[in-house]
Amino acid sequence: MKAEKRTVIRLVCAAIALPLVAILALQLNRAIEKKTYRLDYLTLIRRYAAEYELDPYAVAAIVHCESGNRADVVSSAGAIGLMQLMPDTGEWIAGKLSVADYDVDMLKQPETNIRFGCWYLHFLYERFESNDTVYAAYNAGHNRVKNWLDDNAYSADGATLSDVPYPQTKDYVEKVQRAYDTYKKLYPDAFA
Repeated sequence: MKAEKRTVIRLVCAAIALPLVAILALQLNRAIEKKTYRLDYLTLIRRYAAEYELDPYAVAAIVHCESGNRADVVSSAGAIGLMQLMPDTGEWIAGKLSVADYDVDMLKQPETNIRFGCWYLHFLYERFESNDTVYAAYNAGHNRVKNWLDDNAYSADGATLSDVPYPQTKDYVEKVQRAYDTYKKLYPDAFA
């Protein structure tokens, strides 16, 4: 009888402990994900995503994928800041936005970089229909993507890419989409 009681007690303890361990593991995993998928520039992303009619989760995903949320990073190709804007693109956007006394170092400032990056995303969304196509254009350039859309090998309808010929761009589109999904899961009310 005593052995049966001990077995029952062990089973009850295990039944209680296992869900608690699972909950703790889930919480730990979420905490680790939040360290990886940070939302350091919430206010700026919220402001400029709203101004340029963008999904703020897409902006957060691009910031994550482009720079890992590092404002002062410069790529080997020369792209600068959070949203990794090329100096000539920054100069072009500054002209479009009538930014007086523009200097390329302004792209290292989070506010300027996110503002310019959001303007550029809006520009791309005016030209392309799908998120995937916009993400591809952000990575490979809008003229290159326009050429892909005009080629039957990459687009059946001239509006949606059925294939991305550059492996780096194809990987980038998938990476941004995964980051987008992760930001929505981790921060469901961040932009409410």
